[in-house]
Amino acid sequence: MSISEASNVAHQFYPPNSESYDNGIIISVILDCFYHLEYVKQSVNSVLEQDYDNVELMLVDNAASDDISSYLKEIHTNNKNTSLIVFKENQFDWHDRDKNVQICWNAGVNYCNGEIISHLSYDDMFSKNYAGKMAKLFEDNPNCVTAGPLPVSIDEKGNLNKDIENGGGDFLISNNRPRYIDGKKVALDFIKGSPERMFGAPGEILAIKKSILLDYNGFEQGIDILQLLKYSIHGDIGFDQDAKAYWRHHAFQANKQAVAKGHIDVKVFKKFIERSNIINIWKEHFPKSEVQLLELYLNETMRQKPLNMSQ
Repeated sequence: MSISEASNVAHQFYPPNSESYDNGIIISVILDCFYHLEYVKQSVNSVLEQDYDNVELMLVDNAASDDISSYLKEIHTNNKNTSLIVFKENQFDWHDRDKNVQICWNAGVNYCNGEIISHLSYDDMFSKNYAGKMAKLFEDNPNCVTAGPLPVSIDEKGNLNKDIENGGGDFLISNNRPRYIDGKKVALDFIKGSPERMFGAPGEILAIKKSILLDYNGFEQGIDILQLLKYSIHGDIGFDQDAKAYWRHHAFQANKQAVAKGHIDVKVFKKFIERSNIINIWKEHFPKSEVQLLELYLNETMRQKPLNMSQ
């Protein structure tokens, strides 16, 4: 499904009741919600409380529970620079867990004002300086096409996780890169098994230039790896470790439930790799030897994934 096709899925768009931006870069944060109101509130508040004025909050009601739908309507009504998209039917399937990425996120992109697009999960949070730090990275380097904060792991109560082996810590040791670095170098390190430990995150984390998203079909399934392999390779990656993305680890995470249900499917992985056109894109930007490294990485990743045990 392309970014334009996401518009054809039944939804209603409610523009901001008021807008106020200065001449600086606008950072648009897409936040799609379905359940767990308390986490949603914390996530939304972390965007509303940014210390940077040019933040657009793009709320997406993914056919959410009634309590969340009411809350999102209230937030939309009472806050500037806040839009709301409401889907009639929930965009999720255990056999297609990134369906919401292609539909909900791309619907957000279609309406966003920002030159820079970011996404925040319903159960995660940003530090107050996130948007300002990201905007600064793009402002200071015209060749910067993606940028990220430092991931920090928190538990279900919002406490910092200290146990690195269990996903804890602040991931600084696995984000060993300077303020700016060529995205191609980071992508190559990643597919080689990260010997230089340039990039590590528990999920999607990079803010991306809207122009890059539009040029390359918007957000796609497999965004966790495509953020590096498809989008970041077109320029520099910015990094500011003083900005934080707080990643919540809890029992109700979709990936954990999917493992329990047996929904880790090599066929799904193969399908989104083909749809992303990533190999042909690399052929345009990398020498043959490095394209072969990508193919080796993808084949090895598919080999390690079991067939869907629920089928």
